[in-house]
Amino acid sequence: MGALLTDMLQRAQRSRRVVSIQSSGGTFLGYVLNHNPELVVLRTITRQGLLTGVRTLSLSNVSQVHFYDKYVRLIEFKEHNPEVVYARPAAPDGLDNQYLTVASVLQRASEVRQLVQLETHADSDLYGYIERITEDELLVEVYTQYGEPDGHTVLDLDNVRSVIWSDEDTRTIELLIKQRGTEAK
Repeated sequence: MGALLTDMLQRAQRSRRVVSIQSSGGTFLGYVLNHNPELVVLRTITRQGLLTGVRTLSLSNVSQVHFYDKYVRLIEFKEHNPEVVYARPAAPDGLDNQYLTVASVLQRASEVRQLVQLETHADSDLYGYIERITEDELLVEVYTQYGEPDGHTVLDLDNVRSVIWSDEDTRTIELLIKQRGTEAK
């Protein structure tokens, strides 16, 4: 184990921050409980931020360690906000008693300013708010999985395979957007 890796593991342990460790056995997320030149002991968590157990990893099999990058911060964010991220999914009001189309769901999302995930036939899924919808197109204000604005996209309505109204990812993104808005004020 090199000095840079030792330093990073010590920083993660002292600050009680999540690390992502890539090894020949896979990628593991967790908190460093202890480490030495041979092993690192992690309190592991899932990509949803849920604690799963304690695991030892041989440092000779570790290829990369990530500390405080966007992905790791997203996992920490989920862990610290479970009441919102894992809340009961909210269904769109009034859509349970009418004939539904993708267009009607998207129109409702636009009306209530609901962040949705759009799965497309072109496998270019995106997250965003529906800005405008016409008979055959929609304009989406797009956000990354980290809640960062990512411009606008126009899609052919027929290209939308599925609309995800409220799940772990969309609730996380909405919470990140709201948090950034509060911090900016």
